[in-house]
Amino acid sequence: MKPILKSLILTCLVLTPLAAGRAQTTDPVKEAQRLARVAQVAQQQGRLDDAIKAYQTITVVAAGAPRIAAGAHLAIGNIYMKMGKFAEAAAVFRKATALDPNSAEALNNLGEALGELKQYQAALSAFQKAAGLDQGFLKARYNVGVTYDRLGQMKYAEFIYRILIRDFPNFALAYDSLAVSLSKSGRAREAIPFHEKAITLAKDPSFHYNFAVTYLVLGDVRKAQEQQQKLRNLDPAMAEHLSAVIAKRQR
Repeated sequence: MKPILKSLILTCLVLTPLAAGRAQTTDPVKEAQRLARVAQVAQQQGRLDDAIKAYQTITVVAAGAPRIAAGAHLAIGNIYMKMGKFAEAAAVFRKATALDPNSAEALNNLGEALGELKQYQAALSAFQKAAGLDQGFLKARYNVGVTYDRLGQMKYAEFIYRILIRDFPNFALAYDSLAVSLSKSGRAREAIPFHEKAITLAKDPSFHYNFAVTYLVLGDVRKAQEQQQKLRNLDPAMAEHLSAVIAKRQR
């Protein structure tokens, strides 16, 4: 990094609220954009704490522009998620949703943070709000199904996945998740065609793993081992774990 650029970044990162106030009297939008670039560079270089500081400064600079400030809180929350700091992420996602109640992304990400904290009912509410704001937001709608599954409400999860398959017929995760829900509900035989469809749509190692587990539920060890062999070419570590699961079932 050139000395001049480094100096610029450090200056931006230690911007005080007073300095931020001065920036607001000129052009807060341009200042926020400049700081966003600083934050992005810091993220690319793995300096996540510096990136957070830059985004935090944006929330001060853009205090009069709620959507810009909300975007900065959203970015901070995403960094916290990557760091595994889920409580901190949930807190800043809440700030983002307070500033921009119509942000489906902020609501969805809040739900994901709450899910990691095992606050499933609150997570479900956030996902439902996100999906309600944007019916085309596939991730939020899928997360509703996942959360119903985590709550043990398999019929509701099944309903969500079937609707997703209807609306997005090439969405592989919906087929796999529906298959898993059916298997968990004691309807493993019904799950097989959905496992097969998921595998034809995407090369995801977890799809083969889940298919093998369904076969184990049905007591078909040979079919489970077939899936394990296919998994070896995609994810040897996952295949090894599956081997242990199969061996345990055979005892």
